[in-house]
Amino acid sequence: MGSNSLSEKIIKIGETAFKLWLEFEKTTPWDNIENDFANVIVDMLDGRVYGINVWTFKYLESAIKQDNENGENLNGLYQIPPDLFVKELTRDCLEKTIVDLLQNGNLEESLNNSTFELKFLEPYYDVIEMEENSIQALTNELKLELPKNHLLHNENVELIARKTNNDDIILELDDKRIAIVNLTWKSKKEIDGYPITRVYKNNVDFWNKEMKQDILEFKK
Repeated sequence: MGSNSLSEKIIKIGETAFKLWLEFEKTTPWDNIENDFANVIVDMLDGRVYGINVWTFKYLESAIKQDNENGENLNGLYQIPPDLFVKELTRDCLEKTIVDLLQNGNLEESLNNSTFELKFLEPYYDVIEMEENSIQALTNELKLELPKNHLLHNENVELIARKTNNDDIILELDDKRIAIVNLTWKSKKEIDGYPITRVYKNNVDFWNKEMKQDILEFKK
């Protein structure tokens, strides 16, 4: 993805802080900062990350014109909107915009929910950082432990992280629910509600109700 000194700049709003990665700073200068689109990443430094597709106001007109020419979107009859519109693609404009949005609430409440992603900070350990044998060991143990009456028994799940301070693993289901399973490491089918499992409706719900508190307590 790349970075520069401005991408590492920490922007503070009271007790809230974030970093701002801007695609156009990787390929500067852009020809027309008032008529283009770009990807923006807001790293909240607390486990929340937002990937935002941003258009300028004038680019909407350009997108419609392009569709008229190439026949897409029924010749410009409709447009699938981005996550955010701004006047221009500059750091000053984007910083002020994100600060104002955060002062009015969480970004997942102001923007599309799809912009929200998780960044696994301690005590969480992202699956992409794990060795293949560790991933396989966790996956195999889960299969061994789940009894037929367990709520995850017939679900397709993907391991996305684990905790380093206990035996919890974090799974994503096909419908984007997040499940936390506390493995017993008995390497056999469990009974009576084990392995203990908590399910959240999505990653936002998981961050708000569990992950945020885990990260705060680990930093103490």
